[in-house]
Amino acid sequence: MISKKTLQNILIVAFALFLLSLTKTNCFAQEAKKVTINKISFSKQGDLEITLSDKILFKTFVLKNPDRLVIDLENAEFTESTPKIILPSFASSWRKGMQKNSLRLVFDLNQKVDILKSSLQKLKEQNFAKIIVEISNPEIEQKSLSDKTQKVVNSDGTTTYVIKPSVNYALKDQQNNSNKKIIINRLPIIVIDAGHGGKDPGTIGDYARTKEKNITLAYAKELKKSLDNTKNYRVFLTRDDDFFIPLGQRVQKSRKLKADLFISLHANSIENPETSGFSIYTLSQKSSDKRAELLAQKENRADIINGVNFSNASPDIMKTLIDLSQRDSMNSSSRFANTVIKSVKKSEIKILQNTHRFAGFVVLTAPDVASVLIELGYLSNREEEKELNNLIYKRKIVASITSAVDEFFHKN
Repeated sequence: MISKKTLQNILIVAFALFLLSLTKTNCFAQEAKKVTINKISFSKQGDLEITLSDKILFKTFVLKNPDRLVIDLENAEFTESTPKIILPSFASSWRKGMQKNSLRLVFDLNQKVDILKSSLQKLKEQNFAKIIVEISNPEIEQKSLSDKTQKVVNSDGTTTYVIKPSVNYALKDQQNNSNKKIIINRLPIIVIDAGHGGKDPGTIGDYARTKEKNITLAYAKELKKSLDNTKNYRVFLTRDDDFFIPLGQRVQKSRKLKADLFISLHANSIENPETSGFSIYTLSQKSSDKRAELLAQKENRADIINGVNFSNASPDIMKTLIDLSQRDSMNSSSRFANTVIKSVKKSEIKILQNTHRFAGFVVLTAPDVASVLIELGYLSNREEEKELNNLIYKRKIVASITSAVDEFFHKN
């Protein structure tokens, strides 16, 4: 007969073996459920896009000496042994390898780049997921020159060979000179700044209690989407969620990205509830009127949170800040502001009298970036607060700004 103690030991061993079998089964199941990489590509804007069979844990970072872009994909594998990837000009080669249980992709770089943002999206139309790694300001040209050239004879007798419009370069014959020059242009870079955010709500509507920070973020996202759809620009947001950014950092981001245009979005308020209308501001040491001066003081107040009070700066410092703003950038800002006003008028959006105004806004002080501050409307006006929350009205304003951006860069 088996003793009670022996029986207990047998049961314990059996239970342990049972648990071990479950663990092994679970491990096998996890190993079997690998996420496959269907495609790796770089967008026209230079962003890395990885299409996967399902969502996945991943990590992105850059390494120096030499410069490399690294992506670790947990529990992933390729559908084919060596996929074909067309590299942009800022990358010379790529390789893959295993790092613990992660598949590591390494892209060797010709120049330093920064990762602005990494995101994972679930594609609704298909049973796929996509990782998008936004990369800052590489001089982008895809290494794919297989398209046939189109010969164009100009009126002055010169000849232009247009190779691929999407790559945006031209080969020009300089008056029968055998030395040919390739002109390469990158896509214009636009930074959209959603005013306020986080602990700084901005203006709050008198009627529906609408917070300015929410309006500016909604309009910024819609404007980015509209500009992205044109495929003509690289567009970045200073913030894509409800968090606070000091004014100086907003300016620094536009300069770091080497932006060609900076658009700061705000919503206004005033004691008179009858006042309403769209307006746009550019930088000036001298405000266009008392109202513009007061508005600049109000908007600049956010910088006090960061320990920098621009509005109380000495006259000498103010002059230095303004002098830093190159004449060309200020002229470009004014040209763009006037283009926006013309476009908004065509859309029959209500505008403020003397629509283009001037004041010393901190966010407009980048010396080498055309910059404007747009006041979308007045949250202190009941009807305009309603309109600013209306999707159709939002798209109407965004379409007007997009049209102005197109005209501005076409002429410049």
